Amino acid sequence: MKKQLFYTTLLMVLALGGCKKFANEEPLSDGKLEDFFKSVYEADAAMAGMYAGMQQCMIGESQFNNRLTYWGDARADNMEPSQYANNNHNEMFLNSLTPNNTYSDWGPLYTIIGRANLNIAKFPEINNYARGSQIISDATLKSYLMQCYTMRAVCYFYLLRIWGGVPIRTTPFLKLDDNPKAPRESKAKVKEQIISDLQTAYDLIATKGSTPIIWYLHEGAIAAIMADVYMWRSHDDEIMPEYDKAIEWMKILFKSKGATGKVYNATGQTVTGSGGVATDLETTGNWKGIFTNPAGSIETIWSLHWNVDANGCPCMAGVSSARNNTPIKTAFQIFNTWGKSTTDTRGKQTIDQFKTDNWDRVIKWYGPNGFTNATTTYLTSAQAASFSGTDKTVYVPMYRLADMFLLYAEALNKTGDRDNARRYLNLVRMRATLPAYTTAELTTETEMEDAILNERRWELFAEGKRWFDLVRTDRVIQIMDPILKARQLANGGAEVGFGTDKRKYMWPLNRNVMNANPNLQQNKPYSD
Repeated sequence: MKKQLFYTTLLMVLALGGCKKFANEEPLSDGKLEDFFKSVYEADAAMAGMYAGMQQCMIGESQFNNRLTYWGDARADNMEPSQYANNNHNEMFLNSLTPNNTYSDWGPLYTIIGRANLNIAKFPEINNYARGSQIISDATLKSYLMQCYTMRAVCYFYLLRIWGGVPIRTTPFLKLDDNPKAPRESKAKVKEQIISDLQTAYDLIATKGSTPIIWYLHEGAIAAIMADVYMWRSHDDEIMPEYDKAIEWMKILFKSKGATGKVYNATGQTVTGSGGVATDLETTGNWKGIFTNPAGSIETIWSLHWNVDANGCPCMAGVSSARNNTPIKTAFQIFNTWGKSTTDTRGKQTIDQFKTDNWDRVIKWYGPNGFTNATTTYLTSAQAASFSGTDKTVYVPMYRLADMFLLYAEALNKTGDRDNARRYLNLVRMRATLPAYTTAELTTETEMEDAILNERRWELFAEGKRWFDLVRTDRVIQIMDPILKARQLANGGAEVGFGTDKRKYMWPLNRNVMNANPNLQQNKPYSD
């Protein structure tokens, strides 16, 4: 009975769909695991389950459950708590995380890893049973395996950045007596696993330079993720950036094609720092098209597609389309300054300025395109009303070209090439109608890095990047200490700020995770 329940539950999980192609697949029937993975149609459904896991983890299994925001933005300076914040949210904003925090549970990421592991193990066996139209072609098999290895790497990269060293599982649980109680591996071992998976995925691509479907992981996405991994630095320097390798993968990205068939950066794929022109990015007037029509954007690399009809309300805390009792919102200083900028075209296209007493809406996911091209224009009443509600499909970018141009600028700066770093920084900056930095400006490595981080803050606002940017560049204490002191004072507590303990860059392991696996050790300085 237990065995049957296990397989039934497993197959129900696999049947969860969400991305465009797979959302219409028929669900798998109840039964034993050995009765499945017998046709390409069951592989399609299993792929749907894997992508659905990522969509649900990042955008929301339920109202206000968008981990993309909590892990990537909420602990940084872009967001602040609203009057509806609960203990989970206040812990993030006051740097007082505990193992009881809901979002300290890594379970959703391991669920996705488990689905990827099962697919990797079972897909090659399909043609032992399939006949005729049920056969999985070699091209489809390689493509699906490529996506599974990449998705597994993405999940381990999140785990590495949020918790550090974690258990590594690369095979599926196929029996009830499989031991799930693995110890944590070192950060270096986790990084090694991520790079191995990404390289395996890249090697599985049969034809390089093909036009991708950006809802799925593909050649350009692999290169972008790999570059991001090589740029990562841990708080204790166990993981150090490898800028030369990051740059090489950036150039692989640049020669890949985007959703429209355009090569991302045709002139920048050979000599380091060379190339890169304004036409590689979306125009100023179509900046919002990156978010409202990513499949038609030259800039998109990989986006998550949340179909409201298939998945329900994308009720994301702080970044949703509805004005409601969201527990987090845009920090008021940003709303009142950058959000109202008359020089930077992105502010009013990112944050709802129509209702000035309520700044809880990030509207960059919603059309129409270019409604603030005249920089003094705010949302009209009709436009504000058209954005409101919970029935909006959203497309959340995981990686896009402006993100990578700025990361490339950071790597060039770190390797002493400030002229080309400035050039790539200016490509993004000028697209927002801001003046270009001159050769007389940003003459030191620190000045250049500060400018790049500031540009990333605005360009990638609410895209789940800011906290990781601060950790990667070791700016957490510098940026967050004065902000936390003000929050602590306003909350009636002592003004201790962030403190000097960089171990708090990491999250604690959730109590349920610790209880389920006695071989785990809690992240210091958190207590069990």
